[in-house]
Amino acid sequence: MKKIFTATGFLIAVIIMIFTYLVCEPSVCRAYGETENDARDEIDSLLDDILSEYDIGYSSGELSEISLGNIVDYIKEYAVSRLYAPLKMLGSILVITIFTSVIKSFGEISQSREQSSLCDMVSVMTAVTVILPQMTEVCERAGNTVERTSGFIAVFVPVFTGISVFCGGLTSAGFYNIMILAGSELFVSLSGKYLMPVLSMTTVLGITDSIFPQSSTENLVKFLKKLVTWGISVTMTLFTGFVSLKCTVTGKADSFASKTAKFIISGAVPIVGGAVSDAYSAVRGSFDVIRCTAGAVGVTAVLLIVLPPLIELTIFRLVMWTGTAFGGLLSAEPIVKLVKSFDAGLAIVQCVLVCYAVMFVLCSAILLNSF
Repeated sequence: MKKIFTATGFLIAVIIMIFTYLVCEPSVCRAYGETENDARDEIDSLLDDILSEYDIGYSSGELSEISLGNIVDYIKEYAVSRLYAPLKMLGSILVITIFTSVIKSFGEISQSREQSSLCDMVSVMTAVTVILPQMTEVCERAGNTVERTSGFIAVFVPVFTGISVFCGGLTSAGFYNIMILAGSELFVSLSGKYLMPVLSMTTVLGITDSIFPQSSTENLVKFLKKLVTWGISVTMTLFTGFVSLKCTVTGKADSFASKTAKFIISGAVPIVGGAVSDAYSAVRGSFDVIRCTAGAVGVTAVLLIVLPPLIELTIFRLVMWTGTAFGGLLSAEPIVKLVKSFDAGLAIVQCVLVCYAVMFVLCSAILLNSF
């Protein structure tokens, strides 16, 4: 009888616990739903504030739904709006090239080397007067873009890291936060201290080589271009590879810790442990969606910040290539050397912007897929 009474009491206790859980479950689900919606609204509001602070004309919801076609349309629209100044500069370069070729032909006929050198100097200085102001403006805008991108990363990365930590990526998100912020600050510091001096040096060497052909500095300009572009590219590749590898390894450790926590909850909590474990999975899944949305917003925002100067640099480089081809066709060597030196400077600036954006995009994508 005692055993029957004990079994009956235990059965009644189990029925009461199940009934209590079934009664309380709707309120728990409603509380969870309200918490999730509140968290999503708060994060979206925070992201919108960050985007508006950096003059990005999109909300977080619009950026998360933007497609490749929208980005292509944006590139086309911006490129068309920026065609006037490069085309005007191209026309000036072509006119100066034709003038240089004609004067040089007359100099060869008259066999006057002094007259030919003087005409080359006048042509080069005229081309410098036309090209240099616009080159300076483009490079300054690119430098401002690097600083602006750094400011955005410094504000966005802690927010993205906090969401990732809440989703269970404590180790990987913490490492990502430290490395990206440190790498961004180092990138901006090196760009400010060494980029503009290198650009000034290539410009001066190009002008000198165009005016005084007997002291050729073309190889030195090529060396500086390769040194900077290869140095930045290799450094960016190694940094991105290291961060990606570390985030992948630590992400697996975070995933293992999360699964262990679910197993412990499922086994340690009597009767309702499985339900609690499933609720934990649901909570984490919902915040994973928020994390992916926030990551997509950050990556797209960086692309929208970097794309305009990159498009502008590409257009100006196309102008330089056209001027080089036209100058070579008319044998206007001074103009060809000058335009090549300016193109080398633009290539350095373009490499800096591309590597900076790619570093952030790849590292963020790896973190999104690491756990």
